[in-house]
Amino acid sequence: MPDLDGGHYFFTALLPIDNSGIVEHGAFKSSPAHMVRDALEALPTALQSPASEQTGIQSPFARSLRTHFVRLFVIDAAFYNGRDPADSIVSAIKATDLLAAQSSDRLACPYLAFVADFDPLAGADEPRAWLEDLWTVASRELTTVFDYCYGFDAKGDAAAFAGFVLKGQVETTMPFNDYWTVPPPFPTLSPLQLAAPPMLLGGLGLLFAAAEHVSLGLGLLLGLMGLIAGVAIDYAWVMRRGAASLPTAPTSTLRDVLKALYLQQAFTRFAIEHQGAPPAQLRAAFARFVAATRPDDLSGPTQPPGVIRSRLAPESADA
Repeated sequence: MPDLDGGHYFFTALLPIDNSGIVEHGAFKSSPAHMVRDALEALPTALQSPASEQTGIQSPFARSLRTHFVRLFVIDAAFYNGRDPADSIVSAIKATDLLAAQSSDRLACPYLAFVADFDPLAGADEPRAWLEDLWTVASRELTTVFDYCYGFDAKGDAAAFAGFVLKGQVETTMPFNDYWTVPPPFPTLSPLQLAAPPMLLGGLGLLFAAAEHVSLGLGLLLGLMGLIAGVAIDYAWVMRRGAASLPTAPTSTLRDVLKALYLQQAFTRFAIEHQGAPPAQLRAAFARFVAATRPDDLSGPTQPPGVIRSRLAPESADA
């Protein structure tokens, strides 16, 4: 699957940490990898729990109205999946020592993993444009995290930061699409479409053999070759369709999602407060509710990014 899928950009970068020396800060000494971990630990999270709400310190990524999710973490070593799978009978015949260690992958240095899901801008050079926007709103916090990565220039501008991160980008092979509320319109091929290439090419092989008056065996061979070629065309056709990006889910940008969360909470309160109301009163109250919440206006009122609940104005719930 491509990085751009379902109308969202799924960004992944692995950035090597310069772990060659010792960092001295005051009376303490640390490794660069631990300094990155300390910066990540000090980075405020979104206000998505009672404990984090009490701090009142919002995540810097909430300043971006295109960013859905961001995750940053340090990778010290490649994950060990255990021994390479092998046939137990073959291993017994070869007298393989299953207790002998096999070679495993090792990293030359720790890596900072940078994973994000954001709304791409139409016609923009993504993910460069998103990285530059992110630097303009959170350069101070980003500097504390990326400061010990190879090649990072703390005095650089937004373009320099984007160029630095893009050097470590890797393809996101399995993006997570969670905004489709109905089955997406997957591209399909009918049985007739799939049957056409093998039948056509196989038939052409037989017709050529008949026209040239070749032997029956050669004619069948030509027909079989045409049939195989048709199946190969079908395989390439199906794989190409399968590799195509999913279309954009309706109303799946961050602004749409925030507005939906706001309306969900506001309407829940409205429904609770107007249980059993007479139809005329309910109709008038709902008209005031729509006027106050403005469902089609993504600019507001809406839920702020990075919070778990909306601060509803009294009129939004018709209280």
